Amino acid sequence: MRIKYCLLEKMANLTRSEMDLLLYIATKQDLSGFVPGVHNQDVVRNTGMCKQSFYTSMRGLEKKGLIRIFRATNFDYDITILDNDFSYEGAFHEGYVNLQRKVFHTKKFRSLKAREKFMLMYFLKITHENSSSYRIGTRMFYDKFASVLRVTKRVVRYYLHALRDFFSVGIKNGIYYITYKHSVFQAVIDTGTEAMEHENFIQVCCRRNKIRRASSKQIQDTARLIKQYRKEAERQRYSIYEVLKLAIRQAAQEKERPKDRILNPKYIHMLTRNMLAL
Repeated sequence: MRIKYCLLEKMANLTRSEMDLLLYIATKQDLSGFVPGVHNQDVVRNTGMCKQSFYTSMRGLEKKGLIRIFRATNFDYDITILDNDFSYEGAFHEGYVNLQRKVFHTKKFRSLKAREKFMLMYFLKITHENSSSYRIGTRMFYDKFASVLRVTKRVVRYYLHALRDFFSVGIKNGIYYITYKHSVFQAVIDTGTEAMEHENFIQVCCRRNKIRRASSKQIQDTARLIKQYRKEAERQRYSIYEVLKLAIRQAAQEKERPKDRILNPKYIHMLTRNMLAL
């Protein structure tokens, strides 16, 4: 749930749908930037864009070099967010915008234009997410953002006004002072990021195996097997994700009709142990 500063630089001129899609899949990525099983219906339901906008935006992000797409099945895609890899040592020290804040899930933020969302995240970067104010001469400010956003200075002024709900903007002696509002950004969503990634993986497996009956609890219970058996799988030089894929596929294929398929965590647990010879 993070956007690296180096990726942020590429987001200045995204369309609204491209911005919304990128921010949505960023909340689903694993540490390496990989997002399995991106499905148009999930995106449409969570972002409000139409189905055609999903496909147009996905291809637009690919063309602009922000994502790599692999068509995994007839109905979903595996996507890698480029330059957003946090899996190597020191990656977190390179700087990032933390999306685990309630503000990113508010109506007020969602109503912003794409370039306004970019400016908000850019201001988070340059104020170091609350440690300082950003100071810049007014003329330099408008020259800079008019160039970066490819709009007129008048439009930049409009964008800046829209961000006053999120940042305190003052001017003195021809210098802008842009300051982080603690009351807006201080609350962080406690999402259990790793657990969400694991549950998303199980949901993808269920969809790809046409398992129609899978409750939230069943998904959560099955997802816990990833953490429980990850080290043992690695010891045997397996990926726990591949083991679970096979276990869920085997369980699904035992029922010919999709409507009869149900996610049974206890049965998946047994199959997992059998595959690991435990």
